[in-house]
Amino acid sequence: MNYHGMIDKASIGIGSRLMPKYFREGIESIGIEENLKNIKLGLPNIMGEGDYEVNANTVVGELNPGFRIARWIDESKPVIIYHHGASEIPYDYSFRGIFPYEKENLNLNLVLVRAPFHKSMKDFQHGIRSLENIITMLSVSVCLIETLACYFEEKNVKKTLVAGTSLGGFITNLHHIHYNSAKLYTPLLAGVAMDDVFLRSVYSEAVSEEAKQKPELIESVLNFERGFARRDNSNVFPLLARYDELIRYERQKDSYGGLKVTTIEKGHTTGALSYKQLREHIFSCIHRFKSHL
Repeated sequence: MNYHGMIDKASIGIGSRLMPKYFREGIESIGIEENLKNIKLGLPNIMGEGDYEVNANTVVGELNPGFRIARWIDESKPVIIYHHGASEIPYDYSFRGIFPYEKENLNLNLVLVRAPFHKSMKDFQHGIRSLENIITMLSVSVCLIETLACYFEEKNVKKTLVAGTSLGGFITNLHHIHYNSAKLYTPLLAGVAMDDVFLRSVYSEAVSEEAKQKPELIESVLNFERGFARRDNSNVFPLLARYDELIRYERQKDSYGGLKVTTIEKGHTTGALSYKQLREHIFSCIHRFKSHL
């Protein structure tokens, strides 16, 4: 294991000892598709750039995701809808690194989505207590991205790209699987075998022992390979890190079923902080595949 992997292992080891465990209060849940059918979510009145709160009625009660219109030029420019990583608080940390819109004149419309359970670390610790909560969180974020994509389409925006890092990368893929309404998808440091993260990567240290004793329950709702394989994936451009100990490179690469994957020589932690490389990947997809936009 090189130093990239060692950083991942050390950070997860420390975090798993300090944080309450995932799925400590339950590991039964309906799947993403059924969960999406049970979500009622509407957008607030959007009045230009700024932060917006959203109310979502779900199987676990009312949740409060949000989004930010960070930069808006006009309807003729591409819209990037970006989703943050797990426990990323403040939720705009990676977004500001990848898209330094306050310092550089990026010729794009930029939108950031905040998942449920990400207002504070206490909120996050409460959210991860059950598998049902995690599935609902994923589903609400997917639903919110779709609602925003439809809103922009109604405003005559034709060029939408969905991107996300880690958790946000899995959500990017889930939106592609269930809606595929964006023109391009750039999942970063994520695949479609999310079950592997909780059961077999170093991140399994953060999962309760009771949950790990019933891996089939986690696999049944957090493995998305079949849904991905049924899609035309020509508009998906993944990026993985070779030394990633959370999003294991070979496993997640295989999960894409032969789709070309861009590889960076990083781990999960060092890759997530490689903002320039992540930005260049997203921008290269926009530039190289203008036919999609």
